[in-house]
Formats: sequence, structure tokens, C-alpha cells
Amino acid sequence: MDWNRRWAKNRFLPSVAWHIAWAKNVVKITKAVSDKWIKYLTLWVLSTDNLKKRWDDEVKWIIKLINNIDSYLKQIKEYDIKIETIWDISKLPKESYEKLEDVKKRTKNNKWLTVILALIYWWQDEIIRATKRIIDSWINPNDLTKQEFRKYTDTWKFPVIDMIVRTWWDIRHSWFCLYDSEYSEYYFTNKKWPEFDQNELENAIKSFENSKRNFWK
Repeated sequence: MDWNRRWAKNRFLPSVAWHIAWAKNVVKITKAVSDKWIKYLTLWVLSTDNLKKRWDDEVKWIIKLINNIDSYLKQIKEYDIKIETIWDISKLPKESYEKLEDVKKRTKNNKWLTVILALIYWWQDEIIRATKRIIDSWINPNDLTKQEFRKYTDTWKFPVIDMIVRTWWDIRHSWFCLYDSEYSEYYFTNKKWPEFDQNELENAIKSFENSKRNFWK
């Protein structure tokens, strides 16, 4: 969900405007996805670099948006959405961590759509943590297959990714879900995230439906 700051800058809006636009579009697109027969939606919310390198005021606003998640519980319940997280959310402020854990518990029985919030992401860190879990499990190295390795990643209980959408022609992978994207289709759009509307979602879905997925066969 990229290029929010550029969207605000092009409109001569203060930086806080993109945070508001970002959050509103998350709700809008999640609702649009829930109207489809899509069962999983992963939203990359915050990377490790975002937390370390963004301006303090900007990070504070992002954290404020995360802390506001329980205000959407009525809509989450209405759409029958289960909230999940991946990656190391323990590195978030305590309030953010506790709010996310609470929302996850309160939505665990919802079934229509699972929304996975990717927070504090650095894929190399996931490899390291998965490796530590494997070492702690005393697995025989000869028994370690790629399927077995995936059981120790943060995304083990979710399906692998069918399609990755990248906004504003940012044609790079940025190490997003590397282990789960071996056969993912990509959709690159010239829309910045606040401009990514239902029509563009439809275009992305059509692109996926028209792709020839032979999985290297």
C-alpha cells in the first residue's frame, strides 16, 4: 500500500492527510474484497525500516492508526472478518500489541474473510526466527524439506500467495513474503494506494484470472 505521502504532497496536503486517506482506503478495499469470493487478504502495513527510518511524527501517526483498530470492530463483525497478524508484533509499543491481540481473539471465530496485517516486517528476520525454531525442535537435517521449513515460518497456517499487488509502478519485490511467493502473480498499477479503488481492484482480479498459471509444468 505505497506512495501515500506522494499522493498527499501532489495535493499540497499535510502529511497527516495521507494517514487518514490510507486508513479509509483500507476499509473500503477490505469491504470490496469481502464482496468477492476471496478468502485471504494480506495488507503490508509497516516494515521494520518504516519503524526505524520514518520521521518520529509519521511513525506516531502510523501507531495511532494501529491503536485505533478496535474502532472498526463493528464493521469487522458485520463483514465476518477474522483479523490475523504476521511477523514480530512484539516490537510494537505495548498498547498496539495488546490491542491487536485483543482484536485477534475477538474475531477468531469469524469465517468469511481473513485479513492478515503484516507488521514489523523484515523477511530475513523471519528466516532467522524460523531457523531458531527448527534448531530448538531438534529436527534431523536430512528430514528438512521446503514443506517442513515452511511450518516454522510466520505464515505457516495461511495459503501461499496467489497475487501480489504493487501500487504506483514500484516494480520491485521488496522481499515481501519471499517463501510464499514462488508462483505468485504480480499486478503493477499506476494508482497510488489512496487512489486504488474498486475499479482497480477489479482490474487486478481480471489480470489474475487471465494469467496462465502452469506452476513451471
